[in-house]
Amino acid sequence: MKNIIYYLAFLLLLFIINILPTSALEINTCKRSIDDLKVKEELKNDSNIDDILETPCVDASSKIYDFADLLTDTAEQELFNSLKDFKEKSNYDLVIVTILENMKENAQTFADDFYDYNDFGENKTRDGLLILIDMDNREIYIGTTGYAIKMYDDERITSIIDAGYSSIQSENYKTSLEEMIESINYYFSKGFPSSNKNLFIDEVGRPYYIRHIPYILIIVISIIVTTVVSLIFYFKTNLKIKVLSTVSYLKSKQINLEKDRLVNTVITHVPRYDGISSNGSGSSGGGSTFHSSSSGSFHGGGGRHF
Repeated sequence: MKNIIYYLAFLLLLFIINILPTSALEINTCKRSIDDLKVKEELKNDSNIDDILETPCVDASSKIYDFADLLTDTAEQELFNSLKDFKEKSNYDLVIVTILENMKENAQTFADDFYDYNDFGENKTRDGLLILIDMDNREIYIGTTGYAIKMYDDERITSIIDAGYSSIQSENYKTSLEEMIESINYYFSKGFPSSNKNLFIDEVGRPYYIRHIPYILIIVISIIVTTVVSLIFYFKTNLKIKVLSTVSYLKSKQINLEKDRLVNTVITHVPRYDGISSNGSGSSGGGSTFHSSSSGSFHGGGGRHF
């Protein structure tokens, strides 16, 4: 009788385990070492070895890394399908990460390093986004790389976070992520924002702004320069005529002249404005702001505490 009771209890336990929400799928990780950092050579430098070693090493194909166990297996699978659909449509990578403890300086640093040192991103420009839920700092952060910096300006990043903010405050993490992914899809369908019309991405994913001088300013400067040059030419011509007249007079009186030497002359060089700014500080008056990470790569994005 006891054996039957134990057997039924065991079956009941299995049934309860099966109907309860399951924890996140196991994350495939790897180990880094000084001898094998598991990053591309171009991302290594003399000052970022510790940053690399402190960054979790994962299989880049998984796309969802729920270290904080905020999602069920079912939720992860549904979200993975959404990420896959977005990638196929946009040719941008999209990664989700949740953490309980942040060993980095802040959420931005973790997001940048996790993206860089795990070989995420599509194309040579490493285009893509990373959504980080940092439970240690209670912050949600969205990072952008490559052409995603141009596609998702600061205003769009704010709107994407807005879309999932109330849900994450209510601890509905799956719903929050779904809402943000939906917003990411929406803005991609709108194309590049007008605020980034002067933002360009080079062949390795570095963003830079080209600022154009307004036509009216060019016209005004041209008029001023033309006027100044004309006045100088006029006065120099008149002065030359007077000097020649004086010389002729002196020669007629048999007065000897010596050539003067030009001394203590200061020559001023005016730098040419080429309208290009690439200091990594982002834009002024809208557009995307961006920064460099420990690898030397550039990222955009933004975050908010919850």
